[in-house]
Amino acid sequence: MRAIGIRFVTAVAVVVLVAGVALAAEESPVPLPERFEAFVMAIGGPGPAATARIAITIERWTTPEERQTMLAALKEGGTDRLVEAMSKYTAGYLQVDNNLRWPLRSAATWRTEKGRMVRVATDRPLSFAEASGGFRSRDYPIGVAEFLIPTSGLGSGELLVATKIQFDKEGRLEVQSLPQNMAPQRMTNVKLIVPKEEKKKPAEKTEAVR
Repeated sequence: MRAIGIRFVTAVAVVVLVAGVALAAEESPVPLPERFEAFVMAIGGPGPAATARIAITIERWTTPEERQTMLAALKEGGTDRLVEAMSKYTAGYLQVDNNLRWPLRSAATWRTEKGRMVRVATDRPLSFAEASGGFRSRDYPIGVAEFLIPTSGLGSGELLVATKIQFDKEGRLEVQSLPQNMAPQRMTNVKLIVPKEEKKKPAEKTEAVR
């Protein structure tokens, strides 16, 4: 496994599953639903590099109680119990191009000096190959995306398509990525899609009462 992949997922797992320091400072809820679009360069897999467009729709944010429930499941039974707990919640969905949709099981957001951070997780591997009929691994069922929406311009982030999470004998969080997709996939041109405002109806003319 590559160290960069382990560091990234470990940070995400702590933040997504536990109400940590960053989430404790979370601001008032953002109006929902929210839709984000981005391009992902899929590299490091068995095939040639490929670019795909992804859309992430967030319908609600994960509550602290739900994160604690998922963490307890992870401690009790590793990835299998975590996935079982995650399957009870739906926070939105992620779609690759115009193909498959993956339900989001966890979603969190908070402010930073550079802009707003968003992290989401699924209970299925986020594989572009799967969308086109390729591999599917039940051993690495968790997909995670993390991206920054800056105060101006386009954002960027990273996507881990397939991981499993468990605690080792010393009680430390251990994360493994699917061998064919060890490194995080880069997300570029991330943007928030703002719904078009409804056209205002012209003011009705009224006749003065004499």
